[in-house]
Amino acid sequence: MSHDRDSLTLVWFRDDLRVEDHEALTAACGDGQVIGLWIRECRSDDGLGPRPLGGAARWWAHESLRVLETELAQLGIPLLFAAGSAADIVPQAAADLKVDAVRWSRRYAPAARRLDAQIKTDLADAGRAVHSHTGALLVEPWTVSPQGGDFYKVFTPFFNAVRDRSVGDSLPAPRTQSSPTKAQRQAFAGHSWVRDLDDLGLLDGTDTGSGSFASARTPQWWRTTVAGHWNPGCREAARELDCLSDGLDGYANSHDVPADPDSTSGLSPRLRFGELSPRQLLAAALDIPEVRDDDRQAWIRQLYWREFSWHLTFHLPAVESEPMRPEFASFPYEDDPEALDHWCSGTTGIDLVDAGMAQLWQTGWMHNRVRMATASFLTKNLLLHWWHGEQWFWDTLVDADEANNPVSWQWVAGCGADAAPYFRIFNPERQRERFDPDCEYVGRWLGRGPGGLTRAERSQGDREPIVDLKASRQAALAAYDRMKSEAK
Repeated sequence: MSHDRDSLTLVWFRDDLRVEDHEALTAACGDGQVIGLWIRECRSDDGLGPRPLGGAARWWAHESLRVLETELAQLGIPLLFAAGSAADIVPQAAADLKVDAVRWSRRYAPAARRLDAQIKTDLADAGRAVHSHTGALLVEPWTVSPQGGDFYKVFTPFFNAVRDRSVGDSLPAPRTQSSPTKAQRQAFAGHSWVRDLDDLGLLDGTDTGSGSFASARTPQWWRTTVAGHWNPGCREAARELDCLSDGLDGYANSHDVPADPDSTSGLSPRLRFGELSPRQLLAAALDIPEVRDDDRQAWIRQLYWREFSWHLTFHLPAVESEPMRPEFASFPYEDDPEALDHWCSGTTGIDLVDAGMAQLWQTGWMHNRVRMATASFLTKNLLLHWWHGEQWFWDTLVDADEANNPVSWQWVAGCGADAAPYFRIFNPERQRERFDPDCEYVGRWLGRGPGGLTRAERSQGDREPIVDLKASRQAALAAYDRMKSEAK
């Protein structure tokens, strides 16, 4: 098949920072010449657009984009950068670059979808072809629904409905194109909206409205902590994918053991930024012959929990701020800034909670079992609003996305989908006894905690538990009863 090499397509990259299994990029290269674009987006005054990145995620995005820029250059594709309103920048870029078409991978959060629809209309009105593609999910939300219902609100029926669906084969990286000439590159740089990657402000500690806490307290902490634990970018992601068998071996029994470095695959930030597609991950998991099937299925089930989170987010316009169970709008949360500070800084006196918060601060990541324990402690022992914890995780996790982060927080808090029984309260001491009986995880992370506190310094400070676990559990159950009574 021959292609019109005079055709020019703009590929708008978002959370799909890869060149393999990228349907929009592959289709664009089949059309003709390609220019890439990535925008540090801000939400409009009327709430359109994606949620602004938290601090740790901004660092990851910067480093991953640096790798993507190199990968695309090797294919002969320039990657341009901009910052601001995508509603203004994308049509302007399309006009300035004189492209024939614009392609992108679809987004699923309601505010981002509305923005994309607006941009698509503006581009079409200007006479440009616009194409959106799948790439971030295995199952797009509108393709599955329960009989007689609008959307799935419980995970297991959702999983049973989609687990055997064919998702197609992964795509290789597209073929190399002829690189832009020097004159063309100079022309790109001459447009007012074009910026250098280092000028996007991703590393300067600024915030664009995410409501975050960590960046305001300790700007650029990731330079000395998080950055030492990760190597972002699609190249490293591909290498880690080749080692997936290490993360799957024994997964069914070991994935709840936080001290075991091989208890999880560690690929969640790769998936969050689209350095790997979910299709690549599923195919890799299915293709490892030496892994036991119960380990494989337990890992795949986690992959589909992410799908379920996006399924809910697609259908619910305010999952990051409003409880899915409406009765929780009147839940009697406490207003206790001091307790919140103890939780954020890992000085609650509850070892598993404090170790988890230390791991989060140092690495930008926390083991999932510990995430559940720390979240339960905040919402059910301290009776603080889940939103505070969700915001802290949003700013400090490298893998926090718009769906999985709030949906998981609402699940633990009891106000989300599939949160049955909603009054379940994790006892963090029993969780430690069960999953870290030798205190290997606790000992590792309490040696040096948030803010650089040593173990000795911590023992001289607030090492007594800030709440009694038994009494606070009873207080939480009483609060649930009060909420239930008021909801009648």
